[in-house]
Amino acid sequence: MKRTLILIATTLMLLCSCKSEKRIATYEDLYKEQPFVIMLAPPQDNAQRLLPKTTQDQVQNDELTIAAQYVRQTAAKPLADQGYYVLAPLVTDVLMDTIKMDYHQMATFDIKSLSSQFGIDAVLLITIHKWQEPEANEVAAYVEYTLRSTKTGMELMHTWVRGSKMQPLDAKGVPMELSTDTEFINRTGFSNRLAHRCMLLEAMSDFVLRSLPTSAGRWYFQHDQYVPANPNYYAFTIYPDGSIERSKLTEESFGNEGFQN
Repeated sequence: MKRTLILIATTLMLLCSCKSEKRIATYEDLYKEQPFVIMLAPPQDNAQRLLPKTTQDQVQNDELTIAAQYVRQTAAKPLADQGYYVLAPLVTDVLMDTIKMDYHQMATFDIKSLSSQFGIDAVLLITIHKWQEPEANEVAAYVEYTLRSTKTGMELMHTWVRGSKMQPLDAKGVPMELSTDTEFINRTGFSNRLAHRCMLLEAMSDFVLRSLPTSAGRWYFQHDQYVPANPNYYAFTIYPDGSIERSKLTEESFGNEGFQN
């Protein structure tokens, strides 16, 4: 019995030590590693689809698929603006075929070969967990962002965000387009609802990824090396007047909202 208890205690200690090695507490380790080249993996789209009984059901399913593709195309910009070099999607697709890894494996398996063979310093993993439309004038998404080191396997950043975009309503209660919405729709050719999904995801990525320390090696960014990096839970709301409200969520509240239908 005593030996069994010792084995259990030892196992728990090993599990705890492994967990602590995989996730940094602050950005200090990011500064130590000084990542520069980042690969943005194809997003994991876990959002539930409708059983396509009607044309509208299929339209909504297609919207979710296009939105997931759109976040991949736009998440690189805030990273590039912060001084990181992000691989192009076509290059990433070739590498994914070469290393024979899916999204889950990229998030959990040994990815050091990406550093030694291809010079990649970190992998950005984005998961869309859920879409909601709580009100007639609101669209909401639950998204997870993880930046994982290829040198150590540690999570250099892990952020969960509930984002929502509100539209004004006319006298009949019908959602109205803003001038910024119309500009985006004209530029992309997207439908109104799809445009709102994509605009929301783009703003969420910008909010999360611009919080990363810029290029990690510049001395004047050392002041924020002790800023908490894991875990972060946020609510992010874009209001009809264009203003943005950001607030912190608890892990429990995000889980209750994001993983229950």
